[in-house]
Amino acid sequence: MKAALWLSAWMGLSVVPSTAPAVGREPPEGAAAPGPRKAPGTEPQTALKALEMSRAAVKAAPDDARRREAEVRLKDAETHFQAARYADALHKADEAWALLNPPQPSNFTVEVDHDAGTTTVTHRQGPPVTVEAQHATRVLAKGESVRVQQGTVLPEPPGAPQLAQPADKARFTLKPTSGSLLTPVTLAWASVTGATRYEVEVVAEGVEAGAAPAPVRSVQAARQWTLPPLPAGRYRWTVTAVSPEQGRSLPSQTRRFELAAESLELNVKVKDGWQK
Repeated sequence: MKAALWLSAWMGLSVVPSTAPAVGREPPEGAAAPGPRKAPGTEPQTALKALEMSRAAVKAAPDDARRREAEVRLKDAETHFQAARYADALHKADEAWALLNPPQPSNFTVEVDHDAGTTTVTHRQGPPVTVEAQHATRVLAKGESVRVQQGTVLPEPPGAPQLAQPADKARFTLKPTSGSLLTPVTLAWASVTGATRYEVEVVAEGVEAGAAPAPVRSVQAARQWTLPPLPAGRYRWTVTAVSPEQGRSLPSQTRRFELAAESLELNVKVKDGWQK
């Protein structure tokens, strides 16, 4: 943390663990209250900061029941934000954060390039950290980094990807493979300026038989991904752009698709020929 304090004096940059309650978040049980809680309001910046912190907390959490419940609430928050319902987005983002709120300390590195006048903050492990420069903030999850030029604010995050195919509510009728699983389905999206990779998430909304599979996630450098075999049912998917210079974008708008098994045709031989 000494490096972070020194950087604060050098270029107005500070790095701190994101374990303290953010705007609109309640303190952990037994902790002292941080002061009067501000009314949510409708400012998009406040809701966006809560979304960023909750999204980073979800990403860093283990894949268990709490994370899946937090993902549901975070999806609701994203939907409210895209519809400009910022107070509702803040409320749902706070709920997602409260389900996780990891208590362990963060471990991060700060790299300073004196010649180029830039500072790169890379988060190596632990829960999210918050980077602040010139009164602008960015939340980093494990493995993410941000580069700041001396005397400037943090770069704006990249734009959300535009989904290309399949069209929303597309229905695929496929031959079963690997038992009752269906394939292939390819997802595609437009490139985002500055992005070097894309995080794709596919979530089952309802399958025809058995328990719903866990969310399918992948990190792609290309602008498309062929899904692994999946059971028949309904799914939703989003894509998030990631830039080493700008950080993470908001997720794309959600699209849905349905998988259905191709029916088998049965031919029965009768006396005068074949009958379907």
